[in-house]
Amino acid sequence: MRKNLAVVLVITFLFSVITLIPKGFSQWNIKLDYLVDESGGSIEINLTAPVYVTSVPLEVFDAEDRPVFKREIGDYFTKRAESTRFNRFILNLPLPEKMPVRVTLFPGTAMERSYILTNPDVRIDLEEGKAKVYLLKDSSINLSVVNGKSFAEFSIIAAQEGWHSIDLDGLPEDLTKPGTAMYFTITFPGGLSTTVTRYVPRLFVDAGKGYTNIKGMGISGSAPGIGIYDSGGRLKSRTGRPVRFKEGEFLFQENYDGGGKEIKDGDRLLYKEEGYNFRFDIPYFFAAYNEQDNSISGTVSRKGRVVFRVGSNYLEAVPDEKGRFCIPLPEPVDIARLAGVRGGYVSPAGNEYWKMFDWGDLIKATPLYKSSQFDIRIMSYNIHHGISRDGKLDINKIAEVIRESGAQIVGLQEVDYRFIRTFFRDQARELAEKLDMHYYFGENFTLFGAGYGNAVLSKFPIVSASNLQLDSKGEQRGVVSARIDIHGKEVNFLVTHLSLNRSIRDTQLQQIRKYIGLLEDEVILVGDFNSTPEAGEIMYMERELKEAAKEMGKEDLYTFVARDGARERIDYIFLSPEIAVSGVYTIETDASDHLPLVADIGIKDI
Repeated sequence: MRKNLAVVLVITFLFSVITLIPKGFSQWNIKLDYLVDESGGSIEINLTAPVYVTSVPLEVFDAEDRPVFKREIGDYFTKRAESTRFNRFILNLPLPEKMPVRVTLFPGTAMERSYILTNPDVRIDLEEGKAKVYLLKDSSINLSVVNGKSFAEFSIIAAQEGWHSIDLDGLPEDLTKPGTAMYFTITFPGGLSTTVTRYVPRLFVDAGKGYTNIKGMGISGSAPGIGIYDSGGRLKSRTGRPVRFKEGEFLFQENYDGGGKEIKDGDRLLYKEEGYNFRFDIPYFFAAYNEQDNSISGTVSRKGRVVFRVGSNYLEAVPDEKGRFCIPLPEPVDIARLAGVRGGYVSPAGNEYWKMFDWGDLIKATPLYKSSQFDIRIMSYNIHHGISRDGKLDINKIAEVIRESGAQIVGLQEVDYRFIRTFFRDQARELAEKLDMHYYFGENFTLFGAGYGNAVLSKFPIVSASNLQLDSKGEQRGVVSARIDIHGKEVNFLVTHLSLNRSIRDTQLQQIRKYIGLLEDEVILVGDFNSTPEAGEIMYMERELKEAAKEMGKEDLYTFVARDGARERIDYIFLSPEIAVSGVYTIETDASDHLPLVADIGIKDI
């Protein structure tokens, strides 16, 4: 009997010990680590415990020692078994306004342990090639730098409290590229540890008509600021609050109802955050589908790679030294489904720009990269400030005329900039935004901040542009000179509007001819010359350039309609002799007192 009683007592004692283990000695085997996520506004506390520990009493206090959580752990812990030996308890807390946070394990027992959770101060300056971390004495840091298969590791043990630097100048090139992750694992005296993650910044830009999405990763742990500038350096918009921001990853989304603020070819993004800033220049990116050999070909104005998503396939090419590329498609494409094909440009630094092309206007029979001649349509149009023959201001009607013509490069005259007569509108910019074209405005006359002059609109990149003032009496005249990149071939496109006085026109044309003599490559000169075909100044220009309408035998092609209904030919398109002309015509419209003059031309790819 006594023997049986002894066995029962032993068994009872053993069960008692086992039940006490989770709250007693086994607790020393519990490891605590944590992650402070500033961008996500949370602290993640991780407890690793022996598998037979099914709950861990815990209390959390903020910086002013106010309780954040009590010991009813079943309400806020999630648990998963990591192996047959350990359980992992995960607790996500909202980030308090003030740090540090105090965590007490096993409250109410004789074995209570307290931990102070701080937010480690990590600063990275990639321009100086340094990473700095504030460490307590006897703490340590392990920095892992990872990008794909490339990896580097650094370790420091703090002999004293203070700032400790890690030299990043020696990193391999692969580990300085955008998207590289830097994991700072900091172990405090006593074994408590946390990890801070940073990324070398990169941008992924998805732009389209009426919307812009910018996502990426940053290095400071705070949301970056991104300014979007047009090709003329004018600020279009700035990013606001990110839609998503966590652990350095961000997403900005903007939708626009007109206004022209969306990102376009030729724009520039300036990225700024603490410790890092850089510029991402958006290229001029053009592509066409070629039915003849079932390929996509085109040009891009900056070095890098191009990628097209066709169905589930990503097809890639590296453009040649002129920026031209051709990508054969694995199988014939249903033209009706081309709308789903997006093109992307990847810069040498790894930043990306994706856009949707209007494939309906970009289907070619001959691949761009194989063609010996580029066929384009140009226009000269005196828009009369957007005022129609019946005296109504309607810039939308001007835009519609240009859109329906299919002209890819347009020279405009009598363009207003913030004039009271046209209700302070920037007409060149407004037309460019409506037509999704690049533009340059040359101001010849100014009055109290308002301007008046000539402009260029182009579907192709405007590489450079300037406005030259001509000798004038009375109204100031000028000529806009734009250098345009047509599929990798640069051409000079000039727009002018000459004086009503013949002797002054003679001087102005002499100045224009002298200027043309300084230019390299082909020249296209369009405009309102205020001269009829038989005038000596027109014959003077024909010594240097050929006149498109005369070349096609259409010298009776009238371009100006006077108030009394009389018609005259005073608008011209002059071309370098090597430029071919296949068609010249005017468009009947009352949107202005001039008719738009259109020419189909061919430029040799040499």
